[in-house]
Amino acid sequence: MSGVVLDETNLSSEIFDGEVVAVNFATGKYYGMKGSAQLIWEMLRKPVDPTMIETALRTGYPDLDDDDVASVQRFLDLLMEEGILLPASPIELPKLPDISSRASFMRPELEIHTDLQELIVLDPIHDVDPSGGWPLRRELGDS
Repeated sequence: MSGVVLDETNLSSEIFDGEVVAVNFATGKYYGMKGSAQLIWEMLRKPVDPTMIETALRTGYPDLDDDDVASVQRFLDLLMEEGILLPASPIELPKLPDISSRASFMRPELEIHTDLQELIVLDPIHDVDPSGGWPLRRELGDS
């Protein structure tokens, strides 16, 4: 993986008490992210090389071990699989969040929720069919 950046085309996210909550309106999935996910999420707002994320985390958490680094890579891989990340270039040096005052490192966690997919992908403004009612439900996976 070279550079990556959040694909915010159909994505909306907020941070609540250190947890990232994001909704992908194209897929109808929503996500809860805990642990160090907020720090990583902040760094992904601009094109960044994943090694820069690792460097920032190692600087802020000198006791970071190889299993912790692997958990960050798995988290990034999951975000890519979910279509939340896009390949990006050119890579900019991101403004890294200050992590020196944070508690000990907690591995990032990604929870994927699909229970509201059908409701999230409904578009009552644009998906109107006069003969079929309002709103017109489309099959998941349709664009």
